[in-house]
Amino acid sequence: MAYFAVQSAHRTLGVFLVGALFGMSAWAGGDHSHGHSRHNDAAHVHGTGEMEIVQDGNGLFISFYTPLQNVLGFEHVPRTDTEKVKARRVTSLLKANGLFAFSPDAQCKRTGYKLNSDVLNPHSHGPADDHQHHDSKGEHSDLRAAYEFECKFPAKLKVIDVRVFRQFPGFEKIEVQALFPSGQVGASLNPAKSTLVVQ
Repeated sequence: MAYFAVQSAHRTLGVFLVGALFGMSAWAGGDHSHGHSRHNDAAHVHGTGEMEIVQDGNGLFISFYTPLQNVLGFEHVPRTDTEKVKARRVTSLLKANGLFAFSPDAQCKRTGYKLNSDVLNPHSHGPADDHQHHDSKGEHSDLRAAYEFECKFPAKLKVIDVRVFRQFPGFEKIEVQALFPSGQVGASLNPAKSTLVVQ
């Protein structure tokens, strides 16, 4: 199944945003979180994440960027058995469908996701990529994730509860930029205020 494929004209904006966040080469299997997207080490702040949300027709696209420290507790390739178990658990949580909750009346269902991390999936590179950089001393590692949802009744989407804080207590805040049919919304979410009001 090909995720994030353009299935109709009304999805173009969401797909463009997701592609812009990750960089089109990352989607094609090229670059993996080495500062070639709009995010770089200047934005690598432990405890803080960034999220972009676009609602376009029935499509809802959520892109998420964070230092890996916030979800994993470390940023190197897992070495010990304990670290390997934790990395598998974190990957499972990121793949699970529990990071976001929507207004029930909107009937939003996830239709795809993409995880991009040199540490959590270090061998997802192309065959010509240099793997020696995975465990470089002092190098920051980041996670980029994107989720795609289909809402049966998009006009009834009133709130998005960001449950990332519940799953990953390493977060202190997440800066959100969202684009809805009603306009742009900016918010700074935290564990005490994790719900984004859509309308």
